[in-house]
Amino acid sequence: MAAQRAQAADTGGPYRALVCLFMNGGNDSHNWLVPADAAGYAEYARARADLAWPTGSLLPIAATGQDAGRAFAVPMELQPLRAWYERGRAGFVANAGPLTRPITLAEYKAGTAVPAKLFSHNDQQSTWQSLAPEGARSGWGGRMGDLLMSANQQPLFTAVSATGNAVFLSGSSVVQYQLSGSGPIRARALGSSWVQGSSTAGAILRRTLAASGDNLLQSEATRVMQRAIAADDALSSAFLATAVPAIPATPVSGGSTLNNEGLARQLRVVAQMVAAGQTLGMRRQVFMVSIGGFDTHGNQMRDQPVLMSRVALSIDYFLTTLQGMGLLDNVTLFTASDFGRTLVSNGDGSDHGWGAHHVIAGGGARGGMIHGRFPVTALGTPDDVGSGRLLPGISVTELAAQLGGWMGLNRSELEGVLPNLPAFGNRLPAMMAA
Repeated sequence: MAAQRAQAADTGGPYRALVCLFMNGGNDSHNWLVPADAAGYAEYARARADLAWPTGSLLPIAATGQDAGRAFAVPMELQPLRAWYERGRAGFVANAGPLTRPITLAEYKAGTAVPAKLFSHNDQQSTWQSLAPEGARSGWGGRMGDLLMSANQQPLFTAVSATGNAVFLSGSSVVQYQLSGSGPIRARALGSSWVQGSSTAGAILRRTLAASGDNLLQSEATRVMQRAIAADDALSSAFLATAVPAIPATPVSGGSTLNNEGLARQLRVVAQMVAAGQTLGMRRQVFMVSIGGFDTHGNQMRDQPVLMSRVALSIDYFLTTLQGMGLLDNVTLFTASDFGRTLVSNGDGSDHGWGAHHVIAGGGARGGMIHGRFPVTALGTPDDVGSGRLLPGISVTELAAQLGGWMGLNRSELEGVLPNLPAFGNRLPAMMAA
């Protein structure tokens, strides 16, 4: 069924790829995109108290997409992202989060259509990635891959993770291919010998795997190993021949340098995979990278600048690298996280929330804009379900639908990937370029 439906997807035209950057722990995005008009900042400062970003540390951005008179700013640590925003190559998605359908504050209080297991790390990580709590068997990135993989000459490289196994990339047919921060994870032959690097060990292993067996477990293990070796054979020459700029030793807040940051290394290997895909006959790919540390119940004002700097500089390196390779228009990166956090301070940080602001950047993004209605950043509003936890104005489903549409999926296919999409109609303006 997936293969049949994939033929209907529009995979003509240029190569396209999605990159999910997942911030594990629940990012406090209230301090990533800050109201800067007098009334808006005053509300924000009252609600946040000791967690409010000082005005002297904020940089203004264009308020395109929001009501007249509104103004917004980002912290200095996000200056690399701000530069892409002002050039129209990055945008913000305001107050996004999991929803089964649009709901009101009254419905939330009545328990009507409330997503399952809100505020739980594992469940909300899974819900962002799959639209279901922990235990989901597939993710919406993998379900897209099911429909797109037939367009690729090397279907095994349709869904690629640089951060280990992820439900986001799990599908019915697609198998997520995993990379390390330094490149392909190769199959080992004997001892510490690489299959690719040891002709003797590799030849022995290949002959062993070629022998058929009647044991089902042995047969499955053999199939998986043969697939790994075939992938290594196909990818190694294209991957190693691809020139990708080294990560610069740019200082990162907190004393590190960018070339020592795991996220930057993940994004470099994704850029290398994107470039290699041009010679491997790839038409559509979905990637995932991640960074941890966002569960800021304590020491938030100490740790958050470091996290911002790591993300902003890593994205800047990635977009700059793609631009240098002539592939910036072909790749869209978006951020995701367990959930947003409370506006209210717990005395040293913030607690688990719901809606949050996110970034879309690269080829498909309509940049230089804040998409969706920016919520009132205050307590006791129709956007506040308690302690400044925001009732999302944009659902993960709607964001995923816009990303999937850019990848070439039609409405029928999107409804297969995102079963609750019909509940949202077509209420959002386009976040993605044609």
